[in-house]
Amino acid sequence: MDAHEILKKAQDLQAAKLAAKQAAVAPLAELLATRIRLQSEFAETEVPYGKAYAVAAAAGWSPAELTEIGATEPTPRPRNRRSKSSDKAAPATASDSGTEIPAQTPVNA
Repeated sequence: MDAHEILKKAQDLQAAKLAAKQAAVAPLAELLATRIRLQSEFAETEVPYGKAYAVAAAAGWSPAELTEIGATEPTPRPRNRRSKSSDKAAPATASDSGTEIPAQTPVNA
C-alpha cells in the first residue's frame, strides 16, 4: 500500500464518521427548531394571557379558583422605572427662553 492509498483510506474513514455524526444530529436539529418556534409562540401569549387573567380576577375569580381550572398566575413583567435624575428637568436659563434678562443694579449703590 502506498501513501496515496493510505491517505484515501483515512479520508474515507473520516467521511464515514462525519456522515454518521450528521445523521445522528438530524433528529435533534428538527426537534430543536420546533422547540425554538414553540418557545417564541409561547412568549407571544404572555401579555394577552396576563390581561385575560386580570380580567377574570377583576370579574371575581379568585387565584385559587383560577388555579383549579388550570390557570397559573401570569409571570410578572419587569417594570420600567425611571431614575430620579432623568425625571427632573434642568432649570431653564436665560439663553433657553430667548429673552435677555436685564442687568440689575444694587439697591444701596
